[in-house]
Amino acid sequence: MTLLLVLHAHQPVGNFDRVFAQAMADCYRPVVQALAAYPEIRCGLHFSGPLLLWMQRREPELLEQIAALCDRGQVEMLTGGFYEPLLASVPARDALAQIELQTAATQRLFGQTPSGFWLAERIWEPSLPAKLAPAGLGYTIVDDTHFYYAGLQPKDMFGFHLTEREGHTLALFPTHKDLRYTIPFREPEETIAFLREALDKYGPTCATYGDDMEKFGLWPQTWEWVFGQGWLLRFFEALLAEQDWLVTGLPGQFIAAHPPAGRVYPPTASYEEMLTWALPAEASQALEGLIHELQDEGRYEQVRRFLRGGMWDNFLVKYRESNLMHKRMLWVSGKLSERGLAGPARDHLLAAQCNCAYWHGLFGGLYLGHLRQAVHSNLIAAEAQADQAVLGPGPWASCTVTDLDRDGWDEVVLAAPEMDTVVHPGYGGSLSVLNLRAARCNLADTLTRRREAYHRLLEQPPAPAPAALGEESVPSIHEIVAFKEENLERLLIYDWYQRACFQDHLLAPGADLRKFQAPDYGEWGDLITGPFAVLEHGADQDAAWCALRRESLIFAPGGPFPLAVDKTFRLQAGGRLSCAYALSTTHPDTPACRLAVELNLTLLAAEDQGKRLEINSQAYGLGRAFAVEQAAELRLVNEPDGLALRILPSAPAAVWHYPVETVSNSESGLERTYQGSSLSLVWPLPAGAAETRLELSLELA
Repeated sequence: MTLLLVLHAHQPVGNFDRVFAQAMADCYRPVVQALAAYPEIRCGLHFSGPLLLWMQRREPELLEQIAALCDRGQVEMLTGGFYEPLLASVPARDALAQIELQTAATQRLFGQTPSGFWLAERIWEPSLPAKLAPAGLGYTIVDDTHFYYAGLQPKDMFGFHLTEREGHTLALFPTHKDLRYTIPFREPEETIAFLREALDKYGPTCATYGDDMEKFGLWPQTWEWVFGQGWLLRFFEALLAEQDWLVTGLPGQFIAAHPPAGRVYPPTASYEEMLTWALPAEASQALEGLIHELQDEGRYEQVRRFLRGGMWDNFLVKYRESNLMHKRMLWVSGKLSERGLAGPARDHLLAAQCNCAYWHGLFGGLYLGHLRQAVHSNLIAAEAQADQAVLGPGPWASCTVTDLDRDGWDEVVLAAPEMDTVVHPGYGGSLSVLNLRAARCNLADTLTRRREAYHRLLEQPPAPAPAALGEESVPSIHEIVAFKEENLERLLIYDWYQRACFQDHLLAPGADLRKFQAPDYGEWGDLITGPFAVLEHGADQDAAWCALRRESLIFAPGGPFPLAVDKTFRLQAGGRLSCAYALSTTHPDTPACRLAVELNLTLLAAEDQGKRLEINSQAYGLGRAFAVEQAAELRLVNEPDGLALRILPSAPAAVWHYPVETVSNSESGLERTYQGSSLSLVWPLPAGAAETRLELSLELA
């Protein structure tokens, strides 16, 4: 029996330096040092591009140590997408560029030309062999899940199978779930017993373990288990003690020396947990319940190949924020391709394809604002360089009408050298993007509060405490239920609309800030989600604009009453965005109400005193709710990044502010996460037949 160990190490683009440093100290360095001490243990390694870049700056000696392991034939390096993209979800030209970058780095740093690649999150699509054929790679690693979904049996989860598309062949190793759940969480003897049983049943073959290196010291409770209590060294010793029938090997060498076990055509798939997370919350919760029932009945293994969740692309439906990032990535990729741009612009685009911020499951992912902002930052930099290459430094302005987010409704993209934005006429004439190009910041990146399947854990008694260290196992994070603070259930508030900027509320008389943030305030309008018609759009050298209109209603008692709303956005070169409103009522019995224009903005941190809102020259922190009766000028200040934005109402307005906070899952438990701030400017609207004109402007300070 040959055991193929493949360890994958990755930290996302935009992650904090301290996280890289902790991962290096607690996991990556001690794993490499353990391998160096046991030259008989052979394995595959994959370090993602963001991690390699960090190591070149901070850990060059460790890179040299890994290169030495490669030189003595102990380690086989895998290539992959340099910035850890989902290869199936990016254009082929970018997927190949990603692999080319990683392969070149592997040759330069480790002296190896890889023959196989790491498939990020094991996101497999049948088109990949043809899509990646120009890279000339021979194998990748998928889950046994992929093979089960193709109808294969447990005996087929060993060795490797061949697949193809359009005549392009690729070898697939299935990483075995039993190994992923014993390594490193159970005593080595359990893994040895599994491999011995497989050899007795199926004869000489290979079993593959391909998984995240972070399980070896970075996941909760694993450092003490893996290194403090010596699991890793015991594991290596246990493998060496069975050398008469068990060896460790390298994937490329195994393929060269052995025939395939068969052919396979896996469907679109990933690991089981990912496919569950990708479903809508209700469906995800139902599937998890069904799986637990089948496990309790002892029937799960019998039916698992017929039971599956969604596909990764469901995240683009589940989370509008993810879809907007993804479609803007495609938009920028298209720009660079059309203009033949490479160099720094291309690298920023590839960095923006790092997958972690585009989805959410057990890890924070999409819910971590700094990871989302890293995607936006790189997209802004890439697009700004592409625009400058064609249009010059400015002044200039552009207006493009296109279905950017692929939802069936055209968006209006307004851009200038200092700022760009995406207007959604089909969704209330709101703005999903407010990019400040010099700061490389999307101020409108505020996550909507929505129900998640794991929120049920706050409504049920917690699970029994996991096994204590010192026993014969350590719990996987899939088995841990933890809450990082008390009373998190108070934060389970769900929005009825997707958060954006310039969202227009018509408030009932009883609405106040407390009800508004619930939200339980009584909406009298349909302007938030209702579509606007585009009356006019265009650009000249100094400005770009679009004029929108909606024939609407005020849903007040005794009504509804007719309401016409005109919104005209104007983006001026120099860094000023304005929205002019004209609201007209014609019925004499129209009641008085209030218009609240909501801006959902983020500075990524609520408690940092250098990030604040200034109203009438008084500073307000972003971590609490507050109301100001009348304001003539506001400033959003980000001192650490040297950014300030003036918010200028044409007439004094009341101001309502509250932090948008979510309860999200992470490897260490459920936690409160600040997503941004809801900032609303509130004006009275007169009763009867009347016309009201207002304007709200944002400008760089």
